[in-house]
Amino acid sequence: MWLTLLVMAVAVSFEPFRLGMTVLMLSRPRPGLQLLVFLCGGFVMGIAVGLVVLFGLRGTVLGAAQFTLPRVQCAIGVLALVIAAVLVSKVRAPGNMRWPTIGPSLWVAWVAGMGIALPSVDYLAALAIILVSGCPAATQVGALLFFNVVAFAVVEIPAVAFLVAPERTRGLLAAFNGWVQRNRRRNMALVLAVVGCVLLAVGIAGI
Repeated sequence: MWLTLLVMAVAVSFEPFRLGMTVLMLSRPRPGLQLLVFLCGGFVMGIAVGLVVLFGLRGTVLGAAQFTLPRVQCAIGVLALVIAAVLVSKVRAPGNMRWPTIGPSLWVAWVAGMGIALPSVDYLAALAIILVSGCPAATQVGALLFFNVVAFAVVEIPAVAFLVAPERTRGLLAAFNGWVQRNRRRNMALVLAVVGCVLLAVGIAGI
């Protein structure tokens, strides 16, 4: 389970929208504080949704014999590969992504952080992996925290780096974000392909 969650969390951390919003937070007044509030908002939403899903569906999923960890890993792996193939088939030069102009209020940063942590398909897939693992509740909560810490690495690392070298952090992150946005379909397809292959390999090995 842990390797699967690590691979999926790394993939989530490089979502273009998440990266773009991190760059946007660094361009606002009091960027360090904005980024911290943005991160806290994301953590609160991500953990809250995860706990609701884990404990709300725990009895239902654990009582269904067809939901085993290897089967879920294989199913998600196949889905990731299918989506990657679709993205590759539609690769084209994307236009410039325009990020919204938002006010300087910290509440905006908080809401934006919560917004990027709303339950997406990849997050629900990670929760499914945790649910069917059969681990004790405390271990599943630890897995949930682990996933979110890794998934928010693209926010956490710049937040720490900004304290040491603000201008260099802004420049490097903006350049990296520009490269990701220019090649977002290809990059997403590559990440999904890697995730799909890893999940399939781990799932098949566990059957």
